[in-house]
Amino acid sequence: MKKIYVVILVLLLVVAAQGFALKSTPDFAFGIVGTCNTFSTIGAMLTLHIPGIPLFIGFGADFYNPLSGQIELTATIDFWLLHTSGKVCFYLGLGLYGAMTLDALWYAAGLRLPLGLQIWPLNNEKLEMFLEVAPAWVPLYGSQWNYAVFQAQIALGFRIWLERGR
Repeated sequence: MKKIYVVILVLLLVVAAQGFALKSTPDFAFGIVGTCNTFSTIGAMLTLHIPGIPLFIGFGADFYNPLSGQIELTATIDFWLLHTSGKVCFYLGLGLYGAMTLDALWYAAGLRLPLGLQIWPLNNEKLEMFLEVAPAWVPLYGSQWNYAVFQAQIALGFRIWLERGR
């Protein structure tokens, strides 16, 4: 059974390497995102896109968690495998997810598959509004290995793009 997980991870890394080589962009972006995780935690993130690197990085915190009652620090790193263009478009990516409580006694890590819908409300393409749904497989959950933990990660936010040229 563990061999299947290793094969899946290797395949995802191969696809990731292909996406990494093809999706480089010279644009810088930053934004603010409201998040919901498995329809129970609520939080906020700062999202960044660094020029020339095809990664979208998010740092934030879940402020409302009825299960643990603690604040969780969260991070995501995604890269887009597919992205359409236009005033309304979508993207599909592959990424990593991590979370931990402030006292570091509880932590989680896993893979995610972000699927986003983007709207560019201004004609200059400097403001992006987006809705993202990311099914996630989180085998390290609650500081223990549990291969059956899946989450629905939802984000609603905006990004401001600088030096955006097409």
